[in-house]
Amino acid sequence: MTISLCRRLRGCLTALLLAWVSTVPDIAAGKASGIIMVKDVLTLPNQTVRIEARLSGKTSMEGQTWDDVPLQLFVDGKPVATASTGAGGQAAFDYTPKMRGTHVIAVTVVETASVESEKGEATLCVWERRRPILLVEMEALIQPDEPMTPPSPVPTGKEAELPAHPLSNAAEELSRLTQYYYNVVYVPTGDQLSAMMKSVGGARRWLSIHKFPVGFVVSLPSRDVNAVIEGFKQGGWTTMKTGIGRTRSFADTLLHHRMEVVIVPEPPKGELPRKAKAAKNWQEVRKKL
Repeated sequence: MTISLCRRLRGCLTALLLAWVSTVPDIAAGKASGIIMVKDVLTLPNQTVRIEARLSGKTSMEGQTWDDVPLQLFVDGKPVATASTGAGGQAAFDYTPKMRGTHVIAVTVVETASVESEKGEATLCVWERRRPILLVEMEALIQPDEPMTPPSPVPTGKEAELPAHPLSNAAEELSRLTQYYYNVVYVPTGDQLSAMMKSVGGARRWLSIHKFPVGFVVSLPSRDVNAVIEGFKQGGWTTMKTGIGRTRSFADTLLHHRMEVVIVPEPPKGELPRKAKAAKNWQEVRKKL
């Protein structure tokens, strides 16, 4: 009787324990959910560059802060450095690339941290100064009068976020221009771009989906193209002498800096800035450069 009773009691206790465990939230579910933003980086071969990341909150828990969170940097899938966030969730990594080209950089939260987040990705552009830089306004890549307004609700990370279609042959022609001659810098400006497309991450995803060549995507909170050009010049990148755009303001800014500019598609008569060139479509762009 005693043994049988003990077995029954053990069975009851086991059932109660399993029931209790099933009601306890998963450890990961108890973590605050964050998002990591990483900007594209431009440097020279064998020159140390600082890669900056920012961790901010999608959801937060009581008492949760975004400082002192360990992050890890990957370059082309290989772990290369770690750093912890400081005030405001900012973190920085120092890295010295050896070979020129474009590299995928990613920043993740270390698994043991009290925060979880999808990885933040960006592009590390390791260029040589002598190669010409081509400045491309993002609006010159999309179909006219087709605003990049995402549907609602928006499934995060899906192609449905970025429904706008590229101009015919834009990706192919730009790939030809960058294959042997130009390095490309994308500038997300223009009234037709949604707020999502004006973000570095949104612009980068749209370019990747539509097979555009990898390049440096500028962060433009104030749409100040003049500041972008001045910044490149101050950094020693003086080969930025050509641009492709759609808007009058973009063309005027480049002309002010004595840069050549091609407008595509061709604007209505009388709207082409003096000294700017026009192309009816992307297949004509190379002839104008």
